[in-house]
Amino acid sequence: MSARHGGAVNEPVRRVTAAFVTLTLLALVACDLWNGDFRLWWDRHSLTCSVISNLLVLAVAALIVDDVVARRQRRQRAVSVAVQGLIVYGQARRSYDAIKAVDPVAPDADGAADELRTLASMLLTASPSLFDDPVARRFLEQVERFSVSMLRTVSTAPGTTATSDGRDRLASEMSELHAAIDPLLARIPTKDRALLEGRSHA
Repeated sequence: MSARHGGAVNEPVRRVTAAFVTLTLLALVACDLWNGDFRLWWDRHSLTCSVISNLLVLAVAALIVDDVVARRQRRQRAVSVAVQGLIVYGQARRSYDAIKAVDPVAPDADGAADELRTLASMLLTASPSLFDDPVARRFLEQVERFSVSMLRTVSTAPGTTATSDGRDRLASEMSELHAAIDPLLARIPTKDRALLEGRSHA
C-alpha cells in the first residue's frame, strides 16, 4: 500500500483521536471546576494529575501539528500531480499538432509517430501518480483515449475517408482534453502556470 493510501486511511482515525483527546481534556477541566469530590481527589494525587494533564495537552498539540503537516503535504502533492498532468497535456498537444501537419496526399508520419512514442513513455511514467488522484484520473482516462485515436489516425491508409474523419474526431477530442486539464491547472499558482503552459506548448 502506498504512503498516500496509508495517509488517507489514517486521516479519519487521526481526527477521531484528536476529538476524543480534546473532549477528555475538556471533561477533566469541567470536573475540576464544578465537582468538589473530583477536585479533592485530584489534589490528593497531584503527580497523577500533572502526568495526565501534560500527556493530554501534548497529545492535542501533536495531533494538531500532524494534521497541519498532512494538509500541507496533500496540497503539495496536488500541485505536483497537476504539473505532471500539464506536462503530459503538452506532449499530447505536440503529438496532435504533428498529426495535423501530416500531408494527407503524401503523408510522412514519422514525426507524428515519434511524438506519439514520447507521449506513450510519458504516460507510463506519470500514470501511477495521476491514477491516485480522482481529478487527475479523469484527465488520464481522457488522454489515453485521445492517444488511441491519434494512433488510429496515423495508422489509417492515406487518401481514405477514415483519415478525414479521424482528423475531425481528433479536433473534438482535443477540446475535451483541454477541458479535462483545466481543473488541474487551477491548482497551480498563476505565476508558475504561465511559465509551465509556455513550456508545455513549446
